[in-house]
Amino acid sequence: MSEDQALLDRIGKLAGRINLHRTQTPSEYHEQSSNAAPHQPWNKYTQSASGARSTWTSPRVAPYSTGRGRAGRTVANPHRNRTLVLNNKVGTSAQLTKDPRSEETQPNSEAIKADPEDGKEFAQQPTGWVTKRDRHMQLINSSIYDKETQLRNKAIEETRKQKSLRRDQREKQKIQKHLKTLSAYSDQNKATSTAHELLINGLRFHVLDGGSKLARIRGAADSASTTPKQATIGGVTFLRSKNGNLYRSGIVKAKKASTKFKKISEPCKRFSLTGQCPKGPLCPYLHNPEKVAMCKDYLQNGSCAAGDSCDLSHHPSPERVPACLHFLRGKCSNPSCRYAHVRVNPSAPVCKAFAELGYCSKGADCSERHVHECPAYANTGVCRKPKCHLPHVDRAGQIRKHTANNTDPIIGSDEGDQSDIVSDDEYDEIDSDDVDSDGLEEDLMQISDDTPAHALSQQQDFVQF
Repeated sequence: MSEDQALLDRIGKLAGRINLHRTQTPSEYHEQSSNAAPHQPWNKYTQSASGARSTWTSPRVAPYSTGRGRAGRTVANPHRNRTLVLNNKVGTSAQLTKDPRSEETQPNSEAIKADPEDGKEFAQQPTGWVTKRDRHMQLINSSIYDKETQLRNKAIEETRKQKSLRRDQREKQKIQKHLKTLSAYSDQNKATSTAHELLINGLRFHVLDGGSKLARIRGAADSASTTPKQATIGGVTFLRSKNGNLYRSGIVKAKKASTKFKKISEPCKRFSLTGQCPKGPLCPYLHNPEKVAMCKDYLQNGSCAAGDSCDLSHHPSPERVPACLHFLRGKCSNPSCRYAHVRVNPSAPVCKAFAELGYCSKGADCSERHVHECPAYANTGVCRKPKCHLPHVDRAGQIRKHTANNTDPIIGSDEGDQSDIVSDDEYDEIDSDDVDSDGLEEDLMQISDDTPAHALSQQQDFVQF
C-alpha cells in the first residue's frame, strides 16, 4: 500500500505541474525560466550556451529562424497577432475580432464609426481613444480629437468664406475691366447715351452695383421669357432671375449658401404624377410615396410590367382612381371594376387636386369630379397655360352654359383678359429654377460696400454686346 500511495502522490504532483503549465501565460513561463537558469551572455558568432557545440548563427535571421549546423538553436517564430495594449481599466478585447481568413486582428463592426470631418471610418475605443483611418493609421485621444475636429471645421468654414470673397473680387475686377474696355471702344466711336447700358441678344440692360446686376429695360412688347437664362459677359457668368434681370453667379451662390433650405408643406406635382423628382432632397415640396397617382397600365390591364419596382401605385382607391362613368350613368355591370364607384353630380366642377396631382386626400367624400381633364378649361372654358399637358374636352352643355354667361369665353374679347394671358405666359415661361430676386438686393448692398460709388454710372456711353 505504501508503494501505491507513493505512486499516486507522484501522479498527483505531475498532474498539478501539467495543469499549472497549461494555465500559465507565455510571459510568466519565460520569467520563471529566466529565474531558474542564470542569464548567459550571447554572442552572435558563438553558441548561446556554454555547454553546447560552437555553431555560427546569422545575426540577420537569428530572431526569426533556426541556426545553421547540427546543433543550431531553434528559435520560436514570433506571434503574428501583434496588438497595442493600453494601460486602461477596460480591455480592448471586446472591440477587436479575429478574422479567421487572415489571422489578423481587425476592429469590430460595432466599434467602427464615420468620421464627421471627411466621412472616413474610425474605430471608437470605449476607453477614450479614437482609431482614425486617414492617410495612415492614427490613435488619438477622444478629448483631443473633439478639439481638433472643432478647430478643423472652423478652419474649413473660414477657408470657404475666404475663397468665396476672393472669387467675388475676381469677378468684380473682370466685369469692371470688360466694361471699361467697351467704354473706351464706344468713346472712340463717339457713341453716347444717357446711362451705361449693355445690349444682350437685342435686349437692353442697365449696369447696376458695379456690374453685379443687370437690370432689364423693358419695352412695349418685351417679356421676362425673352431674357437669356444664362449669359457670359467678360468671362463672368450671369443668371436670370424670375423678374427677367441678370445677377452675377457669385452673388447667387453666396445667397444660396447663406440661406437655410425651407420646405413647403405642399405635395410635389412631378413626384405625385410620375413617382419621380429629379431634384431629390433639394426639392422644396413634399415627397410622399403613399400619395402618388395610380399606374395607368395596372388600372387598364390589371398588371404592370415593372411590378413592385413601379414608382406609381398599384392599390386602387377613391383617392387616386377616376370615377367610373358607367356607374354615374347607372350602367356599370363589371363586378371587378377597378374604377371608383362614387356618386357625384355630373355637372360638378373638376377636382383640381386630382387633375394636377393624380391624388385627392378627400377621396369618396370629395364633391367634385375625379377625371383627368384640365380643371380651368372644364370649369371656366378658358385655359391660360399654353403648355398645359391636361386634355381640353369640349362638351355641348358646358359650352352653352359658358355662352350664356359670356359672349365669347374661349377667345376672350376683354383687354384685361388679354393682359392676364400675357402675364400668365411670362410666369409659365420662367422656369422654377430661376434665381429668386427677393433678398438679393440687400446682399448686393452689403457685398458692394467696398465698390466705389458711381464708378460706372458717371460714364455717358452705350455699349453693344
